[in-house]
This record gives sequence, structure tokens and C-alpha cells, in this order.
Amino acid sequence: MPEAKAGAPRRRTQGERRAATKHLVLEATIDCLVEDGYFRLSTGRVADRAGVSRGAQLHQYPTRQALVVAAIEHLAALRAAELRAAAAQFPSGVDRTAAVLDLLLSQFSGRLFQAGVELLAAARTDTALREALIPFERDLRRLNRSLLNELFGSELAEHPDYREVIGLVLNAVHGAALLRTVQPDAAFDRQRAVLERMIRALLVEPLSAAAAAGGSGPRS
Repeated sequence: MPEAKAGAPRRRTQGERRAATKHLVLEATIDCLVEDGYFRLSTGRVADRAGVSRGAQLHQYPTRQALVVAAIEHLAALRAAELRAAAAQFPSGVDRTAAVLDLLLSQFSGRLFQAGVELLAAARTDTALREALIPFERDLRRLNRSLLNELFGSELAEHPDYREVIGLVLNAVHGAALLRTVQPDAAFDRQRAVLERMIRALLVEPLSAAAAAGGSGPRS
């Protein structure tokens, strides 16, 4: 067998080619969800968008349902990775309220969020899609809570109302993001400011006051 020339690019393995095709197809699926909507999504459209043959696409995901389930898994992994990466860049300091809120808002915008909204809307009347989507949405929400606990710190997380306040904030941010397309940015910005004041008033300020008084913070 002739030796490979020095400096020649290494040929990809079959596994690497298969993984690259999967990535192209799943990214194209997300693009199609955002641009065309769930009900116009088809394996043919996705193959064309991905720049792969329909045979190659069908070999990976033989049905539309299989494609959608794989796209949900891919979408959940991307959103989780984005969230972890953003959290890793967090500023140091005691009061992270504004930065935490900005992190949440960043997760409820952009391409990945839009694709998720499209799937959630379609899942209302599509039982199979709903069953596929629920565990990934649950896991993402659990990750949100876990990272918020870490970023706010254990003392704040011990406040008796912490869980309810954070749940309310998550719901408010999600709802505001859904309505942002029909609301002016000024209204959204005002809502964000109110949320920040609420977090400070209900969680941060009581902890600071207790610390100043020589206590260890509110306990349940």
C-alpha cells in the first residue's frame, strides 16, 4: 500500500462523515423550523437545506417523526451548552442579580428559542411531539434552576421564598419573550427592570439586611 504523502489532509473516517451529515441535517431542521414552521417541515426540505442527498438524509432519519425527535435532542443539547457557557463567564461579586437576569433573557431569544417555541406550539395538538418534547423541556428547566442556585449562591437559595420567586421569574421571562414580537422593546425593558427590583426586594435585600445586622440570612 502506498504511503500517504507528508502534509496531505487526513481522510475522514466513515463515522466522522456520518456525524458531519447528522450535524448538517439537524442544523437544517432547526433552520426550517424557524423559517418555515413545524407544519411545513419535511424531510425533503431539510435535505435540500442541508445540502445532502435525500438518500443520505433518509438513511440517518427515515421518517419525519424520527427527524423531529433527533432535532429536539440536538436543540436541547445546544441550549444547555449555551447556558453553561454563559454561566461560566459570570462576573464575580456578591450581587449578581442584573447579570443573572440578563443570562435568563439571553436564553429566551434567538434562533434556538424560536425553534423551541415552534415545537411547543405544535405540541399542543400533536400528542407524539408533545411526548417527545416534555422530558427535554423539563431537563432544560431543571438545568436553569440548578445554574441559578449556583450563581445566586447557597445563602440566597436558602431564603424560604427562593424557589417560588425563581419560578415566577422564569415564567415571567418566558412569557415576556413570547410576547416580545408584539410589544415594543421599551415595554420589555420596563418589565425587565421590574423583575430585577422584585428579585432584589424579595431575596437580595433581606439577605443583605440580615448580614448587616450580624445574622446569617433568612432561614426557612
